Amino acid sequence: MISNGSIGPEHSAAGGNPAMPSYCLLPLFHPPMNPETAPGGMGYISHDGHQFPCRNPVVMQQAFHCANLCYRSGSMWSSDRQPLANTPATARISAASNNRFGAVLSSLYSFWTARAAAIANSQANRRDAYSVILFNHALESPVINDFTSTPDQLLDRLLPFDADGGTDFTSAIGQAQAIMEQSWSTERSPVIIFLSDGECHIADNTMQDLCRTAVRLGKAVSFHSVSFGPDASSVYLRRMAEIALDAQNNAPRDPLAPAAATVLSSYTQALDTVQLAETFLGIAESLRKPRGALLH
Repeated sequence: MISNGSIGPEHSAAGGNPAMPSYCLLPLFHPPMNPETAPGGMGYISHDGHQFPCRNPVVMQQAFHCANLCYRSGSMWSSDRQPLANTPATARISAASNNRFGAVLSSLYSFWTARAAAIANSQANRRDAYSVILFNHALESPVINDFTSTPDQLLDRLLPFDADGGTDFTSAIGQAQAIMEQSWSTERSPVIIFLSDGECHIADNTMQDLCRTAVRLGKAVSFHSVSFGPDASSVYLRRMAEIALDAQNNAPRDPLAPAAATVLSSYTQALDTVQLAETFLGIAESLRKPRGALLH
């Protein structure tokens, strides 16, 4: 079902093909069928035991490989911004990092929780993969292409890390590209969220290489740079998003996804902890569009 009231393309006659019924094929008041007993062909059994002849809309939902690149240099030790208050994870995060880095961890936790809730509401199995790269002058990758961990389990892998050291955007993007290539699947679209509270030079060709690699593999990367610092110190974060957006706009259309399903690259400035959490939740919401379509 599509939320704007129109029907899916498989339910309308097009190109000489007959329209598929959008209703249960079984007699009225039939006993519920076992959802695990799938009929032959394209049909499916719904979670409440009805038989439909069309493709299961759950498997038509987009899946993503979401890579979060989180800055953890010495400036992230500042306590002018702290973890989001009154969440199930606040106490754990505050005990480990009651500072800017903790605010980032709480926003990540909110992102994962929102995605988990969306999947639970659709009564589907999780198909998203998660990676996390923590970067300063060096790199840590505590989560790589994870399909199974809960938000709490993912958070537990990040809590031992703290904020210190310098800054290297180039190495972080290189690591993201390597993980993207190693973990590539035609089933998942790549999404990168790159957060920093500071500035660091990165050459255009570093970002262009990341974007070209994704296009060559089959899906343009959706890249979201988030500034947790002053806008005047975000020149390179803006430029990174511009390059990614240009690559998306010029990439061949993904035949496996409707055009409306594209999550366009973006730059956002978050001035405080609440705005940072809202930014991450906004990205999570943008990934919820079923079949690409449907909430306007």
